[in-house]
Amino acid sequence: MLLNIWLVCQYYKPEPGAPSARLSGFAHLWQHRGHYVDVLTAVPNHPKGIIPEDYQGKSAFLSEKIDDVNVHRHWLYVTPNEGFIKKTLSHITFALSLLINFFGRGKKQKPDVIVASSPAFFAAFSAWLLSVRYRVPFVMEVRDLWPGIFVELGVLKPGFLLWLLERVELFLYRRAAAVVTVTQGFKADICRRGIEESKVHVITNGVADHELDAAQTPRTDGRVDKLRGELQIGPLTKVILFIGTHGTSQALGQVIDAARLMMHRSDLLFLFVGDGADKVRLQKLSTGMPNVQFIGSQPKENVFSFINMSTACLVPLKDIPGFATFIPSKMFEIMACGTVAIGCLQGEAAQIMETSGGSVVVPPEQPEKLAKAIETLVNNPERLEQMGEKGRQFVSNHYRHSRLGGRYLEIFHRVTGKGDILPKKPAA
Repeated sequence: MLLNIWLVCQYYKPEPGAPSARLSGFAHLWQHRGHYVDVLTAVPNHPKGIIPEDYQGKSAFLSEKIDDVNVHRHWLYVTPNEGFIKKTLSHITFALSLLINFFGRGKKQKPDVIVASSPAFFAAFSAWLLSVRYRVPFVMEVRDLWPGIFVELGVLKPGFLLWLLERVELFLYRRAAAVVTVTQGFKADICRRGIEESKVHVITNGVADHELDAAQTPRTDGRVDKLRGELQIGPLTKVILFIGTHGTSQALGQVIDAARLMMHRSDLLFLFVGDGADKVRLQKLSTGMPNVQFIGSQPKENVFSFINMSTACLVPLKDIPGFATFIPSKMFEIMACGTVAIGCLQGEAAQIMETSGGSVVVPPEQPEKLAKAIETLVNNPERLEQMGEKGRQFVSNHYRHSRLGGRYLEIFHRVTGKGDILPKKPAA
């Protein structure tokens, strides 16, 4: 039976990053399977806090179609992805804007299920209120164990605010018809806090089928060569890439330290692509290092070109216990391109990367071991090629959105009581 699905998420295309890639991929798949999807999101501005030119001067509330999916934009307080208070204000204003725009909609637009994606818990609370208003099931997606992880990062301290946020978090878990997490570690943590195990499901991140199929084309259609020319990177230079948010969680100082240990290798370039709260500090740390280069955030359509240009790509995290339960989504995109991923992490993500055969794992925040791993790889091009092929096959077999998004639909059918009785269309 066809479903009308409302997907509530603060970050969505054309914004870069893991939330946008995951949720836009699933929304496209569900729409392609014949369901009706409405995405309730914010005016794009992440991560720089700058509204793209195409959206400037338009209504605070607007609707558009992206990949045949109805996307409804909402006003919010626009701010760069830095500073806890400002980011929290951004989350709160989006949550309020969501209610203002959608609470009065007519019953002809009634959803069958509403799913909200964290860590924007205020928007998830608004999504729950909408589910009460329309008397439909509410599904809570947990991509980060927020606010708990902020305590380990030192952003939040024990006190009233933390107590309040944890109460909201548990309230939403209990009210949800189903809770979807992205790692087994997240599930274990949620169940340990008293949430019934039978309603907590794990659906990891992955790669959209059409993106996986086209992931390696930048190597053959000239985009890699063009990119090297634009960045003035010679054809013999081996690029070690980090692409993504430059924040506290990534502890990118470990990469700068590894690059400093490898300054004797004139054939290596450590390329940082993206923005974030820690970027200015990292640029200062790398002053005088000719083997380090920074450029700003890139559109989603350019990401695979950067990955394909690289000899290896980095997936680093800070060395704190909470990150042992995290699985960075970028590792799947890297392997999808047939590029070797180097993980500076531990726990569940490390196990997946080691199992893939297409990645190398070193302990987080140990730059000497990172430098040694990089040197070993770049000195063995045959091994790099073999590992790249294994990684791509691993993602194709286990982490396609058609497989993962299909499991999501099973959850929707279960909580709504509307069985999937229609033949499925081919994977998107």
